Amino acid sequence: MRPLSFWSGIVCAMLCGFVDPVWGYAAVAVLSLVQLSMLGGSGGSVFLLIHYAAILTYFSIAPAMQIAHDLEFWDAGVMRTESHTQALMLLLLYMAGIEAARLGVPDAPEHLPGRHDRQLVGVAHPLLLLLSCSLAAFASLFIKPELNFVARGVVGMAGGEDNVPIDFIFYSTLPKLVVLMCFVALAIHAARRRTPWSWCAACLAFGLAIAAANPVNTARQVLLIGLLPLLIHALGRSRRWLLAGTIFGAIAGLGPVLNLLSRGSMWGEELRTFPFSQDFDAMFVVAGILERAPIPDLGWGRYLLSAFSFFLPRDLKMFPEFDPLGWSAILGNFSQSNLSLPPFTTAYFDFGLAGPALFGFAISAGFRVVDRAVDPNRPVSGAYLSALVLLAAYVPFMRGPILGWGPFMVSGLLAAAVAGALSSRARRSPARIVRQGLPSA
Repeated sequence: MRPLSFWSGIVCAMLCGFVDPVWGYAAVAVLSLVQLSMLGGSGGSVFLLIHYAAILTYFSIAPAMQIAHDLEFWDAGVMRTESHTQALMLLLLYMAGIEAARLGVPDAPEHLPGRHDRQLVGVAHPLLLLLSCSLAAFASLFIKPELNFVARGVVGMAGGEDNVPIDFIFYSTLPKLVVLMCFVALAIHAARRRTPWSWCAACLAFGLAIAAANPVNTARQVLLIGLLPLLIHALGRSRRWLLAGTIFGAIAGLGPVLNLLSRGSMWGEELRTFPFSQDFDAMFVVAGILERAPIPDLGWGRYLLSAFSFFLPRDLKMFPEFDPLGWSAILGNFSQSNLSLPPFTTAYFDFGLAGPALFGFAISAGFRVVDRAVDPNRPVSGAYLSALVLLAAYVPFMRGPILGWGPFMVSGLLAAAVAGALSSRARRSPARIVRQGLPSA
């Protein structure tokens, strides 16, 4: 039933988009809500739930409102209807690729509360986690403190030779996310043990996380990849509608309000532009690139390799000339240099119209493995925390750009590995020991 409703919805959204892109994006909003309703049961894919929550947040209602009001971003002017329609088609192809990888895949088993062994699922070293929180919180404030005060990365470094993403990963975001991931592990531990000591440890870790995140640089990304894993663990298999609603409400509701308060004095954002926040500019930028920049020959993977090699030093970056955001036609038409380019658009430059569908298929196939790892009954480990981080990182990944999203995802995975290593189990459950002693059939 769910695949049938999806493919019917894709056809309807495509037909509506050819008539008017506003109606096309409205159809995507309806399709996302229908899919979220069908994924509301505890046996559905957590990845698909987050995927449709991100689609609903960034790629449906927001661009429909922008197009209907002839809104413009970054001094680029108003885009033609044809450009918005072409951008919509790329989005629909990506969504089709995501679902194509799920054809014939059975739903995950339902979450049954109370099935786990409380002696197995806790963390083994809460004191080490607290110590790591303290050290990481201290490091985030005193190691290269200038990075902690930069709102959106470093525009230029001395001599232009330093690698900004590497500095950002190891000196700015990694200490903060280590504290947050240790708090996530201790919070899971406390919810399972329910002892005064475990709750005190979780509260201390939360206090250290608040200290480490002050001053907060790029608070949105730190919260998404730092605290969203805890929500995915708590709500991903049970209260799934609440998880989707929290993602949508936190970004689409709270985001524009915070932008209005924090950016009004800096960038002149006023009530006349509210709630059209720059956080929802992704599809506008895609339409602008398709309209104003000449489409080059296919890159056959070089555009994606250029984007995903962000962590390499500048002189070792793969195919730097295949960076769409570096084209002169784009730099001359947008006042903003770090544009929100969704990765499926980069795949389009590599493989044409097949690119978004193939990219979505690959992403969805990879997250099928991650889906199987997300079970609230599992012990806290590096693999489990990394799966939570990958699912959380998908939200900013969808909006792009990869350069802006990548350092936070890498920091989150490194932090998950650190916290997971300190959370390794000290003992096994009696039930597992008995099973290992039984003769095999």
